[in-house]
Amino acid sequence: MPTEAVLPESELRSRVQERIKDGRLPVEFITLINGGFGGGQTCPVCDKPVTRDKVEYDVVDPRNADHLIFHFACYVIWQRECARRIRAGDSER
Repeated sequence: MPTEAVLPESELRSRVQERIKDGRLPVEFITLINGGFGGGQTCPVCDKPVTRDKVEYDVVDPRNADHLIFHFACYVIWQRECARRIRAGDSER
């Protein structure tokens, strides 16, 4: 099952930063992840569907209990940015 990024890493990182800034993504360290075959939902980072031939990473947004469905690379880049901001005490959370 492929896990390659759907966009270049620099583009994904830029999108994560933008979506955190505008409130579409939370700054949270996620401790519970559900994974499985993609169901076609749109990834909140790359805006592309997580198709059946990909693994989806399903997390619950602690702000509103909505499910966020990510591609692997998108999830990893989002969590790296969250960790960076949390360590730095970034107020843009």
